[in-house]
Amino acid sequence: MFDLTMCIICEGLGKAGVATETSVAGEFAAASREYAAAAGIFTFLAEDHLPKWVARGSKVGEDDLPVECCVDTAKGLSILFKANAQQMAVATVLIKPGTPNYSLLAKLCLGIQEQLDSYIVHMREKAFRQMARIEKDFFTLVTFQIQLQRSLSLYFQARHLWEQEHNYGLAIAMLSEATLELKVKDASSSTGMPDVAKIPALNALHNDLIDLRGHMNLLLKTWEKDNSSVYFEPVPQVVPADKRLEKGVHLNKEEKYRVNDVEPLLLSLSEDAMKRSDSDLARELQERLNSGLDD
Repeated sequence: MFDLTMCIICEGLGKAGVATETSVAGEFAAASREYAAAAGIFTFLAEDHLPKWVARGSKVGEDDLPVECCVDTAKGLSILFKANAQQMAVATVLIKPGTPNYSLLAKLCLGIQEQLDSYIVHMREKAFRQMARIEKDFFTLVTFQIQLQRSLSLYFQARHLWEQEHNYGLAIAMLSEATLELKVKDASSSTGMPDVAKIPALNALHNDLIDLRGHMNLLLKTWEKDNSSVYFEPVPQVVPADKRLEKGVHLNKEEKYRVNDVEPLLLSLSEDAMKRSDSDLARELQERLNSGLDD
């Protein structure tokens, strides 16, 4: 059971690794499919295979196994990989020519944020002991992604409002809030980005984050200038609650996984072999080896 479990886990993590490499290459649709396959594998582990292992009874505790072998950790990874698959779906939309559907993108990004929030809550409530065994920078990365998706959701919603050629003031307020979500979290604030520049494992994200902030700030200044000279709409200090998206869209991309049924290979000896003694078999084996050396 352990060997089979580890084979399935390695296949799932391998799919996630391929998805990551594919996304770096810019092949986002293919990456989304690979993440969906990884999510399906860990759903299978969490809901089918690992519970059967537990039901058979084992003296091996979860603390003695790799964290991926635990039911609740596998469930968490399924949630995480579905969120990653949805991120790739967003990237697929963005690279298509023409103006994207900003309203849909806002809902998709909010859905990603909700899934990542769900992953963190699940791990804290169901797999806290296993969570403590995972590298802390990994969860810092997830926190970074949650904050990023929150900001992007507001950004895309603001773009949607502006493209509709009305609610210019509300669009500016939303974009302004999106820029605030990208600021580095300080000791006095409960929200904001982790300072990835100070984390070696996440430092590679720093320059991209600077570019994103620069883009949003430039767009905000352009909108403010246009509004002050052309539209003259009031800009609310705070985005009204009824103007915010209530719920995101969840694609729940997952490829169903199953282990093929196989006939076990029985290890048996012929009747003649069973009649011979171990010493006879040993001498016969030695003779074969000697004849091979003679050749």
